[in-house]
Amino acid sequence: MFSNSIPSPEDLNKLHSFLILGGGSSGDSAAKLLLSLGKKVSLADKFPEKANSELYTKILSDNVPHESLEGIDCIIKSPGILPDHPILELAKQKQIPTLSEICLGRIFFKGKIIGITGTDGKSTTTALTHHLLQKKFPKAKMGGNIGVPFTSFCQEDIEVVVLELSSYQLDDSPNLELTASAILNLASDHLERHKTMEAYALAKWKIQNLLDVHHQCFVNPNFFKYTPFPKPNSDFLHCIGENESYFVSQNPNQVHTKTFVYDAEKFPLKGKHNLMNLCFAIALAETVGMDPKDIQSQLETFHGLPHRFQSIDSEILHPDYKLVRFINDSKSTNLHSMLSGISGFQKENSIYLLLGGIPKVEPLEPFLKRWKELECPLYVFGKAKEVWNKELNEMGLPVFYFEDLPTLLVGLKSEILKKIKNEKEMGKVESLTVIFSPAGASFDLYKNFEERGNHFVQLVKQNFG
Repeated sequence: MFSNSIPSPEDLNKLHSFLILGGGSSGDSAAKLLLSLGKKVSLADKFPEKANSELYTKILSDNVPHESLEGIDCIIKSPGILPDHPILELAKQKQIPTLSEICLGRIFFKGKIIGITGTDGKSTTTALTHHLLQKKFPKAKMGGNIGVPFTSFCQEDIEVVVLELSSYQLDDSPNLELTASAILNLASDHLERHKTMEAYALAKWKIQNLLDVHHQCFVNPNFFKYTPFPKPNSDFLHCIGENESYFVSQNPNQVHTKTFVYDAEKFPLKGKHNLMNLCFAIALAETVGMDPKDIQSQLETFHGLPHRFQSIDSEILHPDYKLVRFINDSKSTNLHSMLSGISGFQKENSIYLLLGGIPKVEPLEPFLKRWKELECPLYVFGKAKEVWNKELNEMGLPVFYFEDLPTLLVGLKSEILKKIKNEKEMGKVESLTVIFSPAGASFDLYKNFEERGNHFVQLVKQNFG
């Protein structure tokens, strides 16, 4: 479906009329780029009434394929559009070339590109790699699935960019010709689109280009459990994990590459999963010529991403709650991500775990096993309370259900007050941690995970400030 026939700006210049299929930030960014080139741009979208009318010559609903494709030379597809969409099916019949927004940007970008994918940790590793690069490449940028469309900066004079790439984007983007790539991990996610883990893995595998002698690919070896082929034997493929040439060690925390051992004791993000993210970031930074000493100097100054296992400033809390730590991990939209975040906690740690949102198609058993190990109170809100309640209730552990976050925080405050009062009476007040790591999509109650995370922080201030 996706065209390889437009490899250069000169080829693109021969086309005059473009259809953006699916608006949003990536679609609007592609439209702005095309308008700057003097092209005619139309939009087909599920919600045409919400479109930016200043960008498009014509705005149509995406359920009228024949009308949408009138006079169109090329389609730019947004990643959320399903591959069997009627407009795409008709475009195949009419042999109209189709590009992703990422491929459109790739036509114009002249520097090096690092691509990062995986089920979890993509955004953190993308931001971390970008942070490391800035020591040598101060103009380096990051974008893609992390929220900044590639087409918004693809024409700039930049030596290297870091792109977070989802399975949807990779499915739509053959031959990206990346300088280096990484597949961090793979777990059950997006199966409502990909259907099988094998299809999901094959979408991720499109990030590599092992036929290119200038390309280096770094992979978690567990990834190959899901591919229909064994790990390829290639000098350009490097595994990161135990018993590999790239690995992490703890006590003390270190990152080992083929050329250097990095001291990660002062790396601010805790947990082995964050050390693994760091190992990928360091390996990728080395491929574009970063000096190990420069990389080492950057490790202490990275402080993570908003809504990703982010501690809420204790200064906003009332003195009665000075021993309570609140963690906002709203970016956790699947069980695998949540389990990575809580991997460092043990039964003796006093934690309250807050879950909610729309569950993904993935097995609940790994979480149930971990919950049994922790034996912590569980607070569940939104759609998840309907989907998970049977399995959760069968565990015989403390679980509380709420319609939404505001009522959950009120219930949580009541329980924490009781716990603190009981401990004071016993003469021993212990610290406790409240972890908001929903493990589900936000769309049942919120526009996105950012809005959900901001609301959680606001509610913590209201109830515990």
